[in-house]
Amino acid sequence: MTSPAPTEPPRPVYTPPADEGRLVPPGWLDQAPVTRALLALNVAVFLVQLVLTGGRSLMHLSTHEALAFGASYPLATIGEGRWETLVTACFLHDGILHVGLNMLVLWQAGPLVERAVGAARMAPMYLLAGAFGNILSVAVAIHNGTVPVGVGASGAISGVIGAALVLGWRLQGWRGPLTQAMVRWLGLIIVFGVLVNFSGAGGNIDNAAHMGGALAGGVIALMWRRGYRYTPSATRAILGVCTAVVAACIAVVGWHDRTDRFATMLLQDRFAFTNEALADGRCRDAHDGLLAVERLRKRLAPVTSLRRAVVATCGHLTEGT
Repeated sequence: MTSPAPTEPPRPVYTPPADEGRLVPPGWLDQAPVTRALLALNVAVFLVQLVLTGGRSLMHLSTHEALAFGASYPLATIGEGRWETLVTACFLHDGILHVGLNMLVLWQAGPLVERAVGAARMAPMYLLAGAFGNILSVAVAIHNGTVPVGVGASGAISGVIGAALVLGWRLQGWRGPLTQAMVRWLGLIIVFGVLVNFSGAGGNIDNAAHMGGALAGGVIALMWRRGYRYTPSATRAILGVCTAVVAACIAVVGWHDRTDRFATMLLQDRFAFTNEALADGRCRDAHDGLLAVERLRKRLAPVTSLRRAVVATCGHLTEGT
């Protein structure tokens, strides 16, 4: 009895790891045009900051330069109606580390949402989450009497994470991997911000913007109708409106910079300007400075002492005198 001929062993099949050791799979941004555009716009704005500041903003963007570019300043937002800065502040960053970390998170989280729901939902959600995060930040700052200048995309990016969390919950439940991953992301962002702010290390993380952005992103994602897709024409229209909103906000910031000499001044700077004008006998400047101070202070407390000083030195000035 002859033994059967040995069979050839099966050829090994190479099965690569799912991510090939990458942070994201290859082609991660291929179906995420809005995420690509947001990454490009944020980086482009940072490069513009570098050029216009002569490189000074590489590691830190000064307060006055931030205001000139459209940072969110709570007193000006409320007192002077600078609502456009709720949007423009989302595209400014305080140095290369700030923009680098934010863009890394957006690069990872953005396509999760956009590939699932489409560009027509991603773009307005991003802008609304960023703006709402800044609104909550303004409200908390006014309530607490602290009025820091705010910049950064982290509120809008927290909105992306909040939306991804809701999508994961709707598709996979609370125990799903996407839901759990987004819970960890949000927890890390909020805990990190709280620890930095209370550590005394000089950090100033805007936790209100993070929480407000995440809340807005989650609520918006709850309203998305499952299975509905916008037509190409509707998508183009929505993206056009979002682009127009960003462009209009940038234009308003530029208009204020050109027409309002107090646009890049904090409250204390306006006080100093007014007092210097009084000391030099420049009554028109003192009057203008007083009005600029009062616009910011009207939600806090009247500046009766400064007004009395201006009136005592210069009298009651009227427009055109």
